[in-house]
Amino acid sequence: MINKVILLGRLGKDPVVRRLENGRVVANVTLATNDYYTKDGQRLESTEWHNLEMWDKQAETAEKYLKKGSLLYLEGKIRTDRYTDADGQERQARKIRVSTFQMMGSMLTSRSEEGGNREQGNEGHSSETFHQEGPNSLDGGSDVQDEELPF
Repeated sequence: MINKVILLGRLGKDPVVRRLENGRVVANVTLATNDYYTKDGQRLESTEWHNLEMWDKQAETAEKYLKKGSLLYLEGKIRTDRYTDADGQERQARKIRVSTFQMMGSMLTSRSEEGGNREQGNEGHSSETFHQEGPNSLDGGSDVQDEELPF
């Protein structure tokens, strides 16, 4: 079975970063992706919001460099958290646990600002890839324990 998500979108707000008692760091981020379609001859846009979760070094990188409106490419896995709300109802929340992300920089920004007509080489492109590492990485190892979750 495969559980893999690939997204390219913009952050809806600055990352919310928490430092846990055990020394781990977690960042929660919202990402917007857009779909465009035509209905009755009119071009329409549909926005989908995704809740992202980044851990440790990724969370620290997100805190330092990401902000509302940042363009982000990411790969990760869908995770479902189950919890009981204040009324005793069982609830579920879905999120994307990020395994790797890339901050998309000035090349895409400058091309979109100029209508995409300008040719630009790699010298104007700034991106860097950040991978999740360690025992809780998505490529194996144990999952995060319940007592480590930020809620």
